[in-house]
Amino acid sequence: MLAPMRRIAPLFLSLLLIVGGCQASDTTGVATPTTAQPTITTAPATTTTVPPRASVTASDAPGDLASEIEALYQAVIGNAASPEAPPGLLQHLTPTAPPASLTIDTAITTGMVLETHVAVATWVDDLVLAVSDDGSDWRIVGARLTSLGFGPWYGEEPHQILVIGSDARTHEDPLRLRADSLHIVSIGADGTTASIVGIPRDSWVETSYGRTTKFTNVMSGRGPEVVVETAELTTGIDLDGYVVTGFGGFMALIDEFGAFEIDIPFAMNEPKSGAYFAAGRQLVDGAQALAFARNRTLSGGDFTRSFHHGVIMQWGLSAAQGKGPSALPSDLGILTRHVYTDLDAETLLQIAAATFEFDPFEIPNLVVPGTAGRAGEASVVFLDDGAFAIFADLTDGVLDEVPAN
Repeated sequence: MLAPMRRIAPLFLSLLLIVGGCQASDTTGVATPTTAQPTITTAPATTTTVPPRASVTASDAPGDLASEIEALYQAVIGNAASPEAPPGLLQHLTPTAPPASLTIDTAITTGMVLETHVAVATWVDDLVLAVSDDGSDWRIVGARLTSLGFGPWYGEEPHQILVIGSDARTHEDPLRLRADSLHIVSIGADGTTASIVGIPRDSWVETSYGRTTKFTNVMSGRGPEVVVETAELTTGIDLDGYVVTGFGGFMALIDEFGAFEIDIPFAMNEPKSGAYFAAGRQLVDGAQALAFARNRTLSGGDFTRSFHHGVIMQWGLSAAQGKGPSALPSDLGILTRHVYTDLDAETLLQIAAATFEFDPFEIPNLVVPGTAGRAGEASVVFLDDGAFAIFADLTDGVLDEVPAN
């Protein structure tokens, strides 16, 4: 299932993920959208029945994108053939009764992600996602049509990815060093539920290549594909793929995205990691966020440190949300310049859009439980029954039972 990994040179996006405003094209060619108010008109009564109709205008829309968006609305109100879009999306948008005709002035932002053109169209609270290989022939890959009474659709299945923080320093290959941070980020099929589940790096696991070792060691020399295979074997969860970054990529990602606020849970004065913080909310740049992430001189050790990694993700998602969904093409470009991933542009766009459907601080952020012990000379973590109960609960992309962390 895993496509060949590509390194994107130069969020979460932001951690996946983010442009908005009042709009004319800027020097990057990305339009800044204006906020349009809905105009809903009802056709006058006549002796002849006039079918409902959607009319879409979009300034600077590339290729056939405006017509594809119009075809989407037309299909929903029952007055046109379907656009090029996933069958699941069209089924999701099947109306129970035709609404009034719509006149829609949508704002569009575009960008390049993994050599693929991506676009986000917004109108009031509506959101349409599209991709194109050549920038001319577009296909719709997700939508939230609030104006017609429909919630979000961002894919057929839950999205579940493995976020890997490599132990690689700036001069080292992140794909061939230890996996210092391991988190499964899940978004439910309805796009409105999510969770961040950390796995202790020293977990004693059976690998996909038949050896038992610390989870952190699997990526060293074998690459992230084998880490995903081992994670699937350990958890029973079908993962979409991976996102990997090392120290340098992590800092550059945050610095290009822009410093954002984090609520530091307690004061820190730790020279090994450089984590010098007062408690409370404060702006952090890339180097400061890395210092916070690396501090392991803590009560709870690596369990607490892994929890803090989830905290960084939550605050990064919150910062991305503050920029609005129109920024997604730009922020996905930032993300893919500083990480390695085997996810395609369509999947990244769907995941990024879904992060606008929930409050990052209300989703579970936890680390699965385990017991410290030894395997020969190695200090390891043996995952306990509670960990495997969490994995079993998460197979559908939703944590129904959230244990206290």
